[in-house]
Amino acid sequence: MLEKSNSLNSDRKTDGLKIVVDDINRLKNKVLITGFHGLGSIGHLTVRYIAESALKQGLGKKIGYIVSRIMPPFVEVLNDGSFGSPYELIEINDAILLLIRFQPTLEEQALLADEITKLAKKANLRYILLMGGIDITAFPDLDDARLVYVANDAFRSNIVANNKKWNLAAAPKGIFVTGGVALFLTYATHRDIPAAAIFAPTEKGVINREQALRLAKKVIEILDLPVSLEEIEKEIAATTDMLRKMQEKLMKETQKEQPSEDLSELFT
Repeated sequence: MLEKSNSLNSDRKTDGLKIVVDDINRLKNKVLITGFHGLGSIGHLTVRYIAESALKQGLGKKIGYIVSRIMPPFVEVLNDGSFGSPYELIEINDAILLLIRFQPTLEEQALLADEITKLAKKANLRYILLMGGIDITAFPDLDDARLVYVANDAFRSNIVANNKKWNLAAAPKGIFVTGGVALFLTYATHRDIPAAAIFAPTEKGVINREQALRLAKKVIEILDLPVSLEEIEKEIAATTDMLRKMQEKLMKETQKEQPSEDLSELFT
């Protein structure tokens, strides 16, 4: 799988972290998309929905992976008996998705952000797009909680100003972006790479598949990717319906178990 580029080694090593790409030229002028397991698991799920749908539809191709000495000690068993590594790179048209299957430690998040932005700069990636969740209480009107973004100056001037499909609101002032997303934004800005993060609103302590799907649809729209999320949407709808029915059944059973009130005790 390893091929050498004339100008850049596609097997990049650094202090225990190794980025392997089958052909470094694949990265030129592409958009890198990734997300971590943060609020609502939205960052991870957004990337996962797009990547797995594209692979299933024959629209995506695995072009690389990342290994390190401190990566999560897990692999994910897939449908066909194969397995997915902790970090995989998938190409879909003009996008390169970094699928982070398992949440890395904060130390490795910093290492990933540092080394991937170094590679992005040398390979002339167009820009970096990060996915995540935002606490819904950050919005004054919870019924109007929308997708929002933060971006560095290079992204705002080169991408937001020239992409009519962007049409996103800026994130509320005063919120804090943390973890891997913040590290990627900081390192990208340090290396003068256009970068932005898009956030979907979510409650704390839940896995919010609906908002991840909403964000995935927006990314597909912005980048004009040929990926359909119809199957994911049906799975989420079926799961939501099943949970609703289970909750209704539990409520009925609870009501049956409660003793009826003796009205004679209400009067003297």
